[in-house]
Amino acid sequence: MAEERGPGAEPVVLFASRWWPAVLVPLGILAATIAVGVRLHTASVLTYSGLTAATVVAAWYQRDGALLADDLGLLVRHRGQVTRSYRWSEIREAGIARPGFARLALAVFPEGGPWDVPGPNNAVMVGRVWQLRAPDPATRDRVERLLRSHGVRISEPPGRPEGSRKR
Repeated sequence: MAEERGPGAEPVVLFASRWWPAVLVPLGILAATIAVGVRLHTASVLTYSGLTAATVVAAWYQRDGALLADDLGLLVRHRGQVTRSYRWSEIREAGIARPGFARLALAVFPEGGPWDVPGPNNAVMVGRVWQLRAPDPATRDRVERLLRSHGVRISEPPGRPEGSRKR
């Protein structure tokens, strides 16, 4: 557990990309579209082919992405580079989000004044990874427990912060 780790311990992986489902699903849709397009003699096959190619390239490009956490805050791994995203003291509220097809991220509401961008009412999607399904309840509980242990409130699925919630 993150609470039991000492200083200098390895970061905990919250989410990691699973790029192969994000590649296989569009390829399956493309195959079905081509079969229907050939059968019905439609020209939309080129459009779907382009969209599928873009999805596959994006998934391959982000295949090693991950959202990590250590004692200081959140880290993002993208293309082999790990960068600090937010320190725990900078996060007011956070929750698991689904920002688009086959994506998973942490919606972070940073501390700040009402005019700061991003401010406390503007979510920032941190650590977007490729996963077709939402995290299982055990993963969700583990992530939320880690957030709470660092004083971060949990936002509900709609992704809007609620000022009346207790830490």
